[in-house]
Amino acid sequence: MSVLDVKLRRELRHSAGLLLAIGSIIAVGVAYLVTTRSAYQNLSDAKRVYYAQCRMADFWIDLKKVPLADLTSLGEIPGVSEFRPRIQFFATADVPRVLEPVNGLVLSLPDRPRAVINDIVLRRGSYFTDNRDNEVIVSEAFARVHNLHPGSWIHLLLNNRRQDLFVVGTAISSEFVYMLGPGTFIPDPEHFGVFYLKQSYAEEVFDFDGAANQVVGVLTPEARARPRETLRRLELALAPYGVFNTVSLKDQSSNMYLSNEIQGLGTFGSVMPLIFLTVAALVLNVLMTRLTEQQRIVLGTFKALGYSSATIMLHFLRFGLVVGLIGGLIGCGLGYWFASFVTGMYRQFYEFPELPNRIYPWTYFGAVAISLTFAMLGTLQGTRHVLRLQPAEAMRSKPPRQGGAILLERFTWFWNRLTFDWRMVLRSVVRNRVRTGVGLFAAAMGSSLLVCGFCLVAATFELVDIEFRQLLRSDVDLTFKEAQSIDALREARRLPGVDDAEPVFSVSCMFENGPRQRLGAVRGLTPGAQLTVPRDGEGRPLRVPEVGLTMSRKMAELLGLKPGDMVTVRPIQGLRIPRQVPVVQITDTFMGLNVYADINYLSHLVYEESATSGVQLKTQSNRAARAELFAALKQLPAVEAVNVRSDLIENLQNTVLKNLQVMISMLVLFAGVIFFGSILNASLINLAERQREVATLRVLGYGEWQIGGYFFRESLLVNLAGTLLGFPLGYAITFAMVLAYNNELLRIPMVFPPTAILWTMLLSIFFGSLAHVFVQRSINRLDCVEALQMKE
Repeated sequence: MSVLDVKLRRELRHSAGLLLAIGSIIAVGVAYLVTTRSAYQNLSDAKRVYYAQCRMADFWIDLKKVPLADLTSLGEIPGVSEFRPRIQFFATADVPRVLEPVNGLVLSLPDRPRAVINDIVLRRGSYFTDNRDNEVIVSEAFARVHNLHPGSWIHLLLNNRRQDLFVVGTAISSEFVYMLGPGTFIPDPEHFGVFYLKQSYAEEVFDFDGAANQVVGVLTPEARARPRETLRRLELALAPYGVFNTVSLKDQSSNMYLSNEIQGLGTFGSVMPLIFLTVAALVLNVLMTRLTEQQRIVLGTFKALGYSSATIMLHFLRFGLVVGLIGGLIGCGLGYWFASFVTGMYRQFYEFPELPNRIYPWTYFGAVAISLTFAMLGTLQGTRHVLRLQPAEAMRSKPPRQGGAILLERFTWFWNRLTFDWRMVLRSVVRNRVRTGVGLFAAAMGSSLLVCGFCLVAATFELVDIEFRQLLRSDVDLTFKEAQSIDALREARRLPGVDDAEPVFSVSCMFENGPRQRLGAVRGLTPGAQLTVPRDGEGRPLRVPEVGLTMSRKMAELLGLKPGDMVTVRPIQGLRIPRQVPVVQITDTFMGLNVYADINYLSHLVYEESATSGVQLKTQSNRAARAELFAALKQLPAVEAVNVRSDLIENLQNTVLKNLQVMISMLVLFAGVIFFGSILNASLINLAERQREVATLRVLGYGEWQIGGYFFRESLLVNLAGTLLGFPLGYAITFAMVLAYNNELLRIPMVFPPTAILWTMLLSIFFGSLAHVFVQRSINRLDCVEALQMKE
């Protein structure tokens, strides 16, 4: 073993505490990188395999009714690889021990098992048998929540008739990875399920003998890249049969939520770890600068004995690489554990046949390589100055640092009011510019993470408040299977427990502005509606105009519109006659692409007479009245879906908010590592450089805790200043996340609450105080006699 190897082992042993602090920051950065990249890869691979297994469709076309014999020509349309007609209807399920009506989607499957587009994966039980016609396969999540299993019976309201169905199995499908019911944006298996019926039985129940009302299909690889023209030809071919809606895979809700989540992981999985690794490199730079300056004479002696600068540099690089390697390996282990946890959270939202947390070698190798790179950069930067010295110069002690007054001393009105203790603290902070700068940067990074986390929590509560308390103020929303006359509103008002009711007329449309197109819907409201109240960017209520549209800001941005512009509205149901309509005002919403209009004006646009597609109800809050209302709703055959606002909010709180709290806890932990590691490292280095000064103060009669107070005030001053600098940076990171998740399905409001500042300051002080405990312990153990004997 060479002399330099012995020296390396000794230095690693003596600097164990400092290296542990730096290694922990590296470990957190690597853990974050491994976690996000592993979760990204887990979801991406699961999606790819699942879509191939179920033969995921590239398009869905909803029709009024089409004979199967008239569909054979679709296969001749260029770009269409394969298609499958099927029957689809919404239904109401009557589930024992569930008070509210339960929404359901009924889909047909072949009577005999065979590979089809949008196939299922059985989880329990079997496929359809020949024992009975009224067999059903239930979505696995719904069956699990309601304790349904093969052999159970369930009751559905199908085509205005109550049907008893025998459960033969449970299944999942790639079509419903993220299973959303009507009017929801979070999976709620308690109130929504998918039910698969035999094709022959569905034809019989819905009077669709030899017919279908939906076509799903797969495109050729060339058409899949640009599906618009192929879908247009399909719509033209199917136009005589009443095309209601056409959806491509890109716009399918389940696929959109999953794809947006994968994209978000890919973006922030590359950015956030850089914060931790940059902090680690800077802190390591401070440590190596102090170490080389402390060994200045030793290094000069080595160079005089013939050791080259490259050899000595390699020696210090090994020191830094050991830190990077240890931090990287620990981070990989933590990353695997965190990735298992995050992947487990995704299993609550996404239904896959399997979603394991796999080890991806290149992810782990890449993470370790990145940690070694940052460690090497910090080491090189910290040692290059001393290694440039010639042997004769290096073997002389470093000249004492120049003293003199600092800038603050020129402000005599301020300086004269300070005690001797605070003057010592400020002089030390100002004169150690590099160490202070690194401390400021580290505190700013930790502070920014905390601010970002607390802002996201506040944003989630803000979103719930705006969408479910200010915009949507109804207690129960009813959606009809087909547009009804105004008589449906009168019936709704006569339902038990209903205090008020307002009609809603929703028309699916294609909005066009030149080459820009977007699929959406116009929601017709009554003048002065109180149960749906659009609001502007300032939160002020907007009255829906008598003529024209009130359009959500996101839809206006996608179409390139502003108030006063005209937009082409092409209904995708009914007469489908395009109309030029003015955009009158813009509303700010955070879910979907909402567009509002006066209900009478909308009826005129689509050539309908006082039609309504749903009703919003304001109901009595007592349980007995609610029970009576829900019992009545279960008997209404015209109702397609029932949404209870309190259930939506409760589901949101039980899923998203709880998981968000866990994620915030992780951010607090990660930020704490940055605060703790950087403060501890800077304070211990400061103490090591000033051991003689500390020993002198002890001899002069200063107590251990009094001396520790000086160091605590130094670290606290730097820490709080860095924390303040982190506030605007945290705001910027939050704003970047808001922009990254600004999609058609969901937007995050930009919120910067005062509580975020308060909690960040408190946590900054807490982690700084925790780090000082170890510094105080080192001060208490300092050998004053040995410190005073140190050579200059």
